[in-house]
Amino acid sequence: MRVEIENGKLVTAINFMYELKLTRKHSRFRRHFINLMNESLKVVEDDRKELLKEHSHKDEKGEAIVKDGQYDVKDMDALSNDLKELNAEKLVIEGGDNREMIRTIKHVLKKFEDEEYEAQASEIYDYLCEQFSVDVEDEKGEEE
Repeated sequence: MRVEIENGKLVTAINFMYELKLTRKHSRFRRHFINLMNESLKVVEDDRKELLKEHSHKDEKGEAIVKDGQYDVKDMDALSNDLKELNAEKLVIEGGDNREMIRTIKHVLKKFEDEEYEAQASEIYDYLCEQFSVDVEDEKGEEE
């Protein structure tokens, strides 16, 4: 089994998972899942900063110019395209060592399918269910 989460959905997914009321095993594996997403989010944030520096005007030392805490971007369209590309890239969680976590999170999501969600929570719940194949029944002997 394999789960993919788009970089642009990491923060929302972390916040959604954090808000679920879980105990014992479910809570432990939620923490593992959130930790994986947080690690990936740190890399994404570093990449975002590098893109900002790359697309900014430079001073005489070759450093990106920052005015009032904002990078002085020279080509917003190019930066926007690169950020869209970065946000579309995915955190990939393969089975193997993560197999039990993936199964547990899938079970957690299935457990909450009768809850009512609004706005962003509804969107991220549907997205996570899709990524974890919640509506697909596990078959014995299925290769994961």
